[in-house]
Amino acid sequence: MKIKFVFVPPGGGEADYSLEFELPSVPQPGDYISINEKGQKGTSDFIVRRSWWILNSGGEGIGTTDTVGVECEFAIGHYSSDSHKKVCSSYKDVKEFEATAF
Repeated sequence: MKIKFVFVPPGGGEADYSLEFELPSVPQPGDYISINEKGQKGTSDFIVRRSWWILNSGGEGIGTTDTVGVECEFAIGHYSSDSHKKVCSSYKDVKEFEATAF
């Protein structure tokens, strides 16, 4: 399933940027998202806020899914890259991933 991630400041607001990924399911609010970017040491980290479903009416028949958008807030993760931390420093109230034991 193609998912369009939309990255917003903590608390919401205007999107900074978006990326599309193929995923087996839709991330849920509160999920942690870490993206390994080619050539970057560390990750870009986010927490899922909500999902948006854009549907096309089927008229007389069955409708289809146009886009599934997942809105994510910038966050600091365990392995956040220096460049990601720099971006996060420009925001107030950036959340950090909780320590977990997989």
